[in-house]
Amino acid sequence: MDFKTFKAGKDDDGRRLDKVLRRFLSGENLSSLYKSLRKGLIKVNGKKCPGEFRLSEGDEIKVVDFLLPPQVLANEKNESYSPRESSEKESKFIESITIFKNESLLILNKPYDIPVQPSSSSKGASLAEIVQKDYEISHKNTSLSFRTGPLHRLDRKTTGLIAFSQNLEGAKWFSEKIKSHEIQKVYLALLEGKLTEKAVWEENIQKVESGKLKVENGKRKVESFSFGKVSGFGEGFSCGEDSCFKEAGNFETKTLQGAFQTVSVSSGGDGKAAYTEVTPISHGIFNKKSVTLARILIKTGRTHQIRAQASFHGFPLLGDTAYGGQKIDAKRFGQEFFLHAAELHFPKDNPLGLAESITAPIPQSFEKLLAQLTLKKVL
Repeated sequence: MDFKTFKAGKDDDGRRLDKVLRRFLSGENLSSLYKSLRKGLIKVNGKKCPGEFRLSEGDEIKVVDFLLPPQVLANEKNESYSPRESSEKESKFIESITIFKNESLLILNKPYDIPVQPSSSSKGASLAEIVQKDYEISHKNTSLSFRTGPLHRLDRKTTGLIAFSQNLEGAKWFSEKIKSHEIQKVYLALLEGKLTEKAVWEENIQKVESGKLKVENGKRKVESFSFGKVSGFGEGFSCGEDSCFKEAGNFETKTLQGAFQTVSVSSGGDGKAAYTEVTPISHGIFNKKSVTLARILIKTGRTHQIRAQASFHGFPLLGDTAYGGQKIDAKRFGQEFFLHAAELHFPKDNPLGLAESITAPIPQSFEKLLAQLTLKKVL
């Protein structure tokens, strides 16, 4: 029998053998894996070991070749095995949007309309899949078990800073600091209405799962649908990922299908607490209506937090029809609405070598729209 040798890296140190093996023996179920260990088809430093054995950095794991999936064998032979021949293109894409990178973290300036996580409703690869593929190329043989991944959320149509782990130390540190609110996230948003002074928004936000909604002649018809209201819209409005509908009035017929998601906002009761600080930067006019460019600091990270709370307080994002904003021409302006994760602020003298603040420029489409608005700075 031919065996292939793998070496445990720094991020494999202290991990259970069975947990590490399942990372690259994805075709083996747990009982088959334990059977292979008992038969000696998998050895550590030349010896049989149980699944609960804890690895140390530098340990050699030998695996009989017929257990290995084709992509792992191809990697061992330095051969290409991929359903897409686009690794070079993806690496260049990641490089073009990289704001910061070291051995612990990768921070990107996410473009508009690219999902962070894989989704059945999204076309093309997610940012997480692209980053993982690039990581596998640039960190070959670094770790047997570690997988990079996003360390916080960013909606598909939100642009700006998103952090990915590059090693276990970076993942743990960032996650702990996000949880303790020691990392601050600041956004730029274009809001409808004229916000004249700094505001603090504190509400509860609750997820509402939705299915299929049909609106016809101003009357709603519901099929397998959990109806949620955002009270900031007033009586009779309900919102989903794509549109807001009113129960009465003359509206075109539209059917929304799929497991889209919305949230409900209230000043008390059910849901999770959401804290948002909003500071107006400048005012302008769009289609004869006032708009505000605002700097938004969030201290919690709830689903659609900024979008839902902005609408709740009467300042929906311009173009965000899912939360009551007026529709804009997305083809003309390049985006449906404008929300940009502009800044990340980190603790001073942190162990990962991060600057106290990292910023990302707004996308060209956002910049072009702002130039057309003739903004006047808030005094």
